[in-house]
Amino acid sequence: MRLYSADEMTCADRGAQELGIPGGVLMERAGVEMARTTLDYFGPLEGRRVLVVAGGGNNGGDGFVIARELHLAGAEVAVFATKDEYEGDAKVNLNVLRNLDVRFVGADGFEDELRGADLVVDALLGTGFQGEVREKEAGFIEKINASDAAVVAVDVPSGVDGSTGEVWGAAVQADLTVCAHAAKLGCVVSPGREHAGEVAVVEIGIPPEADVEPAATWTDADSLRGLVPRRAGAAHKYSAGALLVVAGSRMATGAAIMVARGAQRTGCGIIFVATAEGVAPLVDAQLIEVLVSGVSEDDEGNMAAGALDTILEQAQGASAVVLGPGMGVGEGGREIVEGVLKETGVPVLLDADAISNLSGPEVLSGRETPPVITPHPGELGRLLEESPKEVQSRRLHLARRTAEEGGCCVLLKGADTLVAQGDRVSVNSTGSAALATAGTGDVLSGIVGALLSRGVEPYDAARSGAWAHGRASELWLEETGWPAESMGLASVRGATIGVARVPDDPLRSRDFREVNRVLLRAVCVAQRSRIFDCLAQNGTGESLGSKVSQESAIKVWWLCDKDDPNSFTRYLASKKDLYDQTLNGSNDMEARLRVRS
Repeated sequence: MRLYSADEMTCADRGAQELGIPGGVLMERAGVEMARTTLDYFGPLEGRRVLVVAGGGNNGGDGFVIARELHLAGAEVAVFATKDEYEGDAKVNLNVLRNLDVRFVGADGFEDELRGADLVVDALLGTGFQGEVREKEAGFIEKINASDAAVVAVDVPSGVDGSTGEVWGAAVQADLTVCAHAAKLGCVVSPGREHAGEVAVVEIGIPPEADVEPAATWTDADSLRGLVPRRAGAAHKYSAGALLVVAGSRMATGAAIMVARGAQRTGCGIIFVATAEGVAPLVDAQLIEVLVSGVSEDDEGNMAAGALDTILEQAQGASAVVLGPGMGVGEGGREIVEGVLKETGVPVLLDADAISNLSGPEVLSGRETPPVITPHPGELGRLLEESPKEVQSRRLHLARRTAEEGGCCVLLKGADTLVAQGDRVSVNSTGSAALATAGTGDVLSGIVGALLSRGVEPYDAARSGAWAHGRASELWLEETGWPAESMGLASVRGATIGVARVPDDPLRSRDFREVNRVLLRAVCVAQRSRIFDCLAQNGTGESLGSKVSQESAIKVWWLCDKDDPNSFTRYLASKKDLYDQTLNGSNDMEARLRVRS
């Protein structure tokens, strides 16, 4: 899928006209195809009431063509044109509607018409819109959003910046957005992404000779082909990638484990872990194929500045370094991060606490190989001294700004995970809300770190890793059929201690959230290996755990080695007032814990 900014779309449109294709032909093709897609998506509209809200310019003209086609398909169409006079191709199509006796409504009849509409076609503002919607148009948008009608947006929801996804005021909340020729960048980058609904692209007759090379890339499987190296027949563990993971502390023992597991499942040949010395034995016990060593820690169990020399010595044998998850924030952490950036020549990925330990993006600059940073909005906000809300509202702009100021590759995590380096930017196509749980970012760092260790260039390693990470979560959900919220409680080995039945609306159930919190504390490595397994299986999605046949159930595995697993079941029941505990020996369910209603 192509991603175009507003300027790129204008260039392609102009290029087609310079080749001799009239603008009216492009408008006709766009409107006809958008109407067809609308009918495919919403079904037959014969006898249904449709309100087309048409602004000025070509966007309104597209709306007029859509209105004509839906009228011919049997819909009861009404058109609200926000201008008194139109020119050019838009005027031609407006006159066609009048000749067909399509009904028009004015501003005074807009609300009444909207109240009875089944579908609204948003052709109010075009892809070139920027900034905040004016008061008059904002009023129309707010009324559309408050109505019960379904909404299809033309090219981009009105109020969304088509080039950045930024929203600075009222914006249409669409169920479907139909883009002409290429998806508009603002429809796939948050917050615009959340306004676009499902995005469809229709061809309108622009030939390849008129196309422009877009600055942004949609990261899908096709765009990644050939980027991930295959192991040669004579490969050995060091040629397959040697990764040093610097992660973990007294309060975050699982971070190093999840990074290492992610790297293992991505094909890394050998992995070294440097973690706080007090927890090194625990980490070592979980990672039997990894070389684990303890480094100096402070009184709080975080890595101390004295650990730097040991880390630098270990880095000499590595082809890449992952630094940061769970290491702790403070002066010692800052010295370690700055020392690794200054003294090592191999690719470095900074995540979590390593980013929080940076004094600013300029610390990242000057390396021969650009470092990769993988912040969530809060971490990027701290780095730039911006609020998380500001980061979320300007994700594309701030990712690009950080990449430029730091001379680095930025992977900004989110529903629309962005990767920016230099003048390149990509939007990830995979993932789901299942990844919105603690620890999945550590897994992602391991995946990207493994790719870096195998010689993949930072920008390609970041976007390949983001795609694989998201796709693995999709495979996990497809395989299990469980709700997205359940992935945070899944792992692979250990004794099953319970299945907590989910109420109809678990997000609104305080009791269920309390149960989940206790269960999460019991799982040593919450995300351990469903993602890794999917990666290792190359998409086969074979099940490694027993299925829970009951609808709306979450399976919880206990990783801790205990002599009496039932003691923990009793603990849960006593602490969370659970009842109706049923034990059996089947593979489907070993213990069912129902939440008291």
